[in-house]
Amino acid sequence: MADGSLARGGTRSALLEAAAGLLEERGLGALTLRAVGERAGVSRQAPYRHFADKGELLSVLAAGYFEKLGERMSAAAGVAGEDPAERLEAMSEAYVRFALENPSRYRMMFALKGRDEARRELHEAPQAVYGRIVRAVAACQEAGQLPAGDPVELAALLYATGHGAIDLALSGHDEEEKGLGDPMALVRAFLARMRCD
Repeated sequence: MADGSLARGGTRSALLEAAAGLLEERGLGALTLRAVGERAGVSRQAPYRHFADKGELLSVLAAGYFEKLGERMSAAAGVAGEDPAERLEAMSEAYVRFALENPSRYRMMFALKGRDEARRELHEAPQAVYGRIVRAVAACQEAGQLPAGDPVELAALLYATGHGAIDLALSGHDEEEKGLGDPMALVRAFLARMRCD
């Protein structure tokens, strides 16, 4: 595929698709602008016309994965119905499933830092996902299903529990004898213990 045969948006999409393929097949270490360009079938300079550096390419790719994760969480909440606790559990389950079904993507999403302005998209995309969790927790609090207080603090505990359980599972440390089996079971147990009767 020659550069001239692709529109600007088409080349960018091809580069992101190539990066996603390399990530899935060979891991984060295989992602270089040169390798991505070769896989996309463009010239060596083409990636630099779309991304300032490898960091920007990875930030855009990770932000897209966070957006997909957020879409899955919203869809799960919609299917769950109107009960806030059921919606929160469905969102949590969608989050865990996404991570376990896409381990390379999930690891990459959290391996990058997006706090500086140059990586704005990588800061905003995870914030949007986290914001969904905070709002779902707040809805449960308003319904008297979770303890009153700062919803951000409670969401942080839920988020850390889920992320930690997923990380243990992906690292092969999900030993049943330690009570660290299914990450979703741990998240459900956390929510059950927090739930107000």
